[in-house]
Amino acid sequence: MDVRKVKEAQLAELKAALVTVEGTPTEVYSRIVGYYRAVRNWNAGKREEFSSRKEYDIASPTAWPASLDGAMARRSGVDGIATAATGARPVSYLLFTRRSCPNCPPLREFMSSCALSGQLVDVDADEGPDLAAAYEVLATPTVILLGSDGEELARGYTKAQLLALLTPVKTGSGSLVFQPGMHETARA
Repeated sequence: MDVRKVKEAQLAELKAALVTVEGTPTEVYSRIVGYYRAVRNWNAGKREEFSSRKEYDIASPTAWPASLDGAMARRSGVDGIATAATGARPVSYLLFTRRSCPNCPPLREFMSSCALSGQLVDVDADEGPDLAAAYEVLATPTVILLGSDGEELARGYTKAQLLALLTPVKTGSGSLVFQPGMHETARA
């Protein structure tokens, strides 16, 4: 029994010593505003933001939070073109723009030559941010092609992407009009 008391006393000493153990400080670097910097030199707000970061494995969609999972599922498509899995044809579009966007005027002009009815949404206007949030639009220009039931069928960000989604047709005057038929290669 004396051996047991000796062992318990040694264990108690080791536990007490473990409480006061200090290791060597580790310098942690992370990217902040375009360059790497020691986290200890960040301001309090950035340090708090760093402590709440979550790491995601892009290869494993099961690790995504539910909000990202739904958004990524809707946006999976061909060559970065967001498409829906249905064979429905678009009947209208929403074009999200802003005044300071340099890429918006060419896309606005292209969509005006389209045979679809559309709505121009200025994200700087009063109702713009709410509509952009409802459709999870994060950049301008963004064109969302809508089906007859108002469901999002496809999403494009450039003229090239929209050309892959819409079918060009010559009119009687020889000008091109883009019809709502989607190319077979652009369907998911």
